[in-house]
Amino acid sequence: MYCLQNLPRSSVSPLLTGFGGNQRDLSSSSLKMLLPIKANDPKSRLVIQVVSDSKSSSEMSGVSKEEEKSDEYSQDMTQAMGAVLTYRHELGMNYNFIRPDLIVGSCLQTPEDVDKLRKIGVKTIFCLQQDPDLEYFGVDIRSIQAYAKTCSDIQHIRCEIRDFDAFDLRMRLPAVVSTLYKAVKRNGGVTYIHCTAGMGRAPAVALTYMFWVQGYKLMEAHKLLMSKRSCFPKLDAIRNATIDILTGLKKKTISLKLKDKGFSIVEISGLDIGWGQRIPLTLDKETRFWSLKRELPEGQFEYKYIIDGEWTHNELEPFTGPNKDGHTNNYAKVVDDPTSVDGATRERLTSEDPELLEEERLKLIQFLETCSEAEV
Repeated sequence: MYCLQNLPRSSVSPLLTGFGGNQRDLSSSSLKMLLPIKANDPKSRLVIQVVSDSKSSSEMSGVSKEEEKSDEYSQDMTQAMGAVLTYRHELGMNYNFIRPDLIVGSCLQTPEDVDKLRKIGVKTIFCLQQDPDLEYFGVDIRSIQAYAKTCSDIQHIRCEIRDFDAFDLRMRLPAVVSTLYKAVKRNGGVTYIHCTAGMGRAPAVALTYMFWVQGYKLMEAHKLLMSKRSCFPKLDAIRNATIDILTGLKKKTISLKLKDKGFSIVEISGLDIGWGQRIPLTLDKETRFWSLKRELPEGQFEYKYIIDGEWTHNELEPFTGPNKDGHTNNYAKVVDDPTSVDGATRERLTSEDPELLEEERLKLIQFLETCSEAEV
């Protein structure tokens, strides 16, 4: 059993560049959505209309800058998540009840938003944003936290997960959901889970909580979630985080090689760092091979080479077929021992619709109760 409460946090900007093209993470608050359609259809858009009385700086200084930021963020989100999703920050906080006791929504923008949540019975505000997310949209988190502290009937908790990063989500879920579990036990009432847009990290954390704690099968919880809010939680991250707790976090070192053909710079994106970051390979001048060794936990990791700025895959290493956007990626599959008991557990829980055994759910609850909290 392990706990990852002390993982270093990255200050990666929410505006990502150079994606490999295959990154796959009751009543509403007057939120109207059309379901997302194929990301590779240039004529299609997910339309979100939010009617909210949230006051933002855009209402006083004009919306053009806010709209530009929302457009840029939506483009990055669509590219990173593989579904056409749109977030309009300038329209204020929006949310949906997933269950009577659980809400998934977008970020609070002003201290006044705390009072709006208090009025609908929220007892815990659970924020997953990092500083770059807040800075990008000019959200003053300190004023929101300070106001929440003056209220005796609500608690503001912040547990960071990096935006658009399925691996960081996987590694952070155990400690983050442990913090959420303890907060719900302590505060009761309705819990409001949010990231920036409420379409990636927040629904993934809510879905994991429903799967681990509230007795749902994974796809049963996913169906309920998607019927309430249009979003794109990373299901594989949830499956792998579940297995990491139940079988232990096992790692192996992989080696990647690429024959030199007079290249100046060779990098890799994907793997465990996400599509928004790159790792340089080292050239062995004697063998004329570029190489990288990387320790990874069990699972399948897609990646792409960037050779002198050009994205490509290596046909001498395993690669996927073209995805729906037409991109082909290399992948590394890290497996401990598929014939062992843990291997059988991993095989079962990586299926399309995994169901936890009763003893597994009890083990997860025990972990959540004993893991150190992830609050910052």
